[in-house]
Amino acid sequence: MSITESRNTNSNERRKSRWTGVVFAFRMVEVRLRFIAILVGLGLVIGYWDAIENYWDRFTRPTASTGMTSGTDSEYYCPMDPAVIRDGLEPNGTVPKCGICGMPLSLRKKGSPTILPPGIVGRVTLTANKVRMAGIRTSEISLRPMVQTIRTVGNVDYEERRRQNVVSRFGGYVEKLLIDKTFVPVSKGDPVAEIYSPELFAAAQELKIASEFSDSQMRQAAREKIQLLGVADSEIDAMLQSNDRSSFRMLVRSPASGIVIKKMIQQGSTITAGQVLFEVVDISIMRIEADVFERDLSTLHLGQSIVATIESLPNREFSGKLGLIYPELNRRTRTNRVQFELDNEDGLLRSGMFASIRIDTAVQDTELFHELTTTSTSKNTDPEVAIAKQKVCPVTGAKLGSMGKPLPVDIEGRTVFICCAGCEKKLKEDPKKFVSRIETVTDTEVLSVPETAVIDTGDQKIVYIEREENVFEGVEVQLGPRADGYYAVVAGLLPGDKVAAAGAFLIDAETRLNPSASASYFGASGNASNSSGSSSATLPMAAASTGSKEKSTDTVNFAATRLTDVELAELAKLNAAEQLLAKLQVLCPVTMEPLGSMGTPFSVKKDNESVFICCEGCRSQVEASWAESIAMVRRWRESNAKAIGTAK
Repeated sequence: MSITESRNTNSNERRKSRWTGVVFAFRMVEVRLRFIAILVGLGLVIGYWDAIENYWDRFTRPTASTGMTSGTDSEYYCPMDPAVIRDGLEPNGTVPKCGICGMPLSLRKKGSPTILPPGIVGRVTLTANKVRMAGIRTSEISLRPMVQTIRTVGNVDYEERRRQNVVSRFGGYVEKLLIDKTFVPVSKGDPVAEIYSPELFAAAQELKIASEFSDSQMRQAAREKIQLLGVADSEIDAMLQSNDRSSFRMLVRSPASGIVIKKMIQQGSTITAGQVLFEVVDISIMRIEADVFERDLSTLHLGQSIVATIESLPNREFSGKLGLIYPELNRRTRTNRVQFELDNEDGLLRSGMFASIRIDTAVQDTELFHELTTTSTSKNTDPEVAIAKQKVCPVTGAKLGSMGKPLPVDIEGRTVFICCAGCEKKLKEDPKKFVSRIETVTDTEVLSVPETAVIDTGDQKIVYIEREENVFEGVEVQLGPRADGYYAVVAGLLPGDKVAAAGAFLIDAETRLNPSASASYFGASGNASNSSGSSSATLPMAAASTGSKEKSTDTVNFAATRLTDVELAELAKLNAAEQLLAKLQVLCPVTMEPLGSMGTPFSVKKDNESVFICCEGCRSQVEASWAESIAMVRRWRESNAKAIGTAK
């Protein structure tokens, strides 16, 4: 090989080596950039996952233009998730299905809200993801001790019933003052002054003269005259036996033990009969006068225990009781004056001291819960009184009398009333659970709900109860006082209810801001373009009814609920023809509860037509309003049969 060829070969190898290095460096950068790009891509997907889900739902959702319409005034919606709404059928002519629960959608008139039972102010169904993101947590409410604490301040003063005056019963001159200054302690019977009285001297002379005669009546009259001047028998006998004029000087004694707080005489003063010489007060018991606000008066009662502290002894607590509630209210400050009595055997409390008072009141002892406490502890032989006090069925929570005459059941040594015969089986299966639900207050505890679970709208207080998983119903409640982060429950809730203790405000906002809920609240009509499919909300019958009663019941059909496997098993006990009618009817026209939820449905027949009811308690109401009931059931069955036929 020539020198020239060798040089060319070396030159080519150097060029290849340089090119190989460049390619290798590029590939190294490419590998690292690829890794970074993958991480960035994953971060974007995670960060915009909700937006991706929304776009996916938007582009995959059928629209009215791609399918057949059900009519200009009708729409399809999901019974379990009413926010899922479609304007028409699928392109292949089938009834669309819910993307959340998979159920075939139901037909209804546009803008028709789902009607809820009385007492329910709203219902919302949330997805598990939304519940998790909103931080909603439920809590099972129960009875707990609740103490309401009232704090106030006041001034220590003498107890007015323990003040006594030292009064002279005769006139004369103060020859010797035995108590010559105030705030000196004295005991009952101690002499406080020595007084010379010409009146007493004259009466003593009359007694001496009368004693020299045998006339006992004259002697007794003279002796009684001296006794009326306040002279003791021993002192009278000493006067008779002594010839010394100094023995006719009278000692005035203290009528009670305590301290002298006022001295009205000086040595040498002239006094008259009835004149007050000293004022003595017993300081073993002191009083405190304070003011309490008008709203706290219902928690106070005479004899109630209190605890007071004073600034000079901050670690010492003085026990006492409520002695007086003034019968008048200060109109300017809206406060009421009260008096407390405190033990002061050691004399540490002094008049004029500033005191802080704490009044602890058990909530069940307040006037608001007094009737409920009596209900739980008393045995009523009158059924009407017992029903009025029990108020609700322990199984369904429905108001007694809403499904006919309440039925008594003797269980665990007491009589419990239920709304219908269908509840008796459940009550006897777990009596302890259901009986405890009607006891909302005892002698030591009261039913309470977390403060965070209460939505106060101003006009009403609402608590959301989780009836089923992720299905919340808003109920109006009556609440008592608040203490330690809880409200005492007067009415509206029962022990064992699962309430939204955290996130209740978000649930309430969902019922108002959700497009489906907007249709119920403001009369708007939900459609496919504004339903998210993530939650649903409904309103009570009172809020949804805008026309006649007949019109409002059109929306109450099988779409209002879905029969569970347990309910279908109860319907299976009927014959084939009755099963078909019951499945098309779905709901009881009286309670609006699913057929089969209270056992095997009962049939009410008339004019070759039948109406199924959930229990025997509803029979009387159906028979009394047969025309309305059968018309309602006919509409339900026709609507459901049409939807089923379309689906097939």
